[in-house]
Amino acid sequence: MIVEGLKRILFGVAAGSLITYAVLSLLVFQDVDSSIKEIWKHWSGSMLMGIYYSFASVIFELERWSVLKQTVIHLVLTMIVFFPTAIVIGWIPFNLLSLTIGLAIFLILYSIVWVSVYFRYKNIEKSMNERIDREHQ
Repeated sequence: MIVEGLKRILFGVAAGSLITYAVLSLLVFQDVDSSIKEIWKHWSGSMLMGIYYSFASVIFELERWSVLKQTVIHLVLTMIVFFPTAIVIGWIPFNLLSLTIGLAIFLILYSIVWVSVYFRYKNIEKSMNERIDREHQ
């Protein structure tokens, strides 16, 4: 259990760092200057989100919960972690219009990812069932 937790933390830090590196690379190519404090702040937020998503994936491993329950709990927890982080770091300005637009973009992206993953696993399930059916004929 502890080893799995450490693996997830390392994966989350790596994912957050890679995203930060990609964004920093774009900024370097556009000749944008930034302070070490700003870079540290955004990198910390990316790693925090990476760690969160690594641990939050456990929610979808709970087979006794329905897909709806898993999704609602994951969505709510993600919003509880993401929005305060995004506001503190400055990814989303703290005003009604920015929060509304940020929420809309968040929900659209969450829905796209969720539907994509859902259909990917449905296709895997279908191919596994077809393979089982072929082997038992």
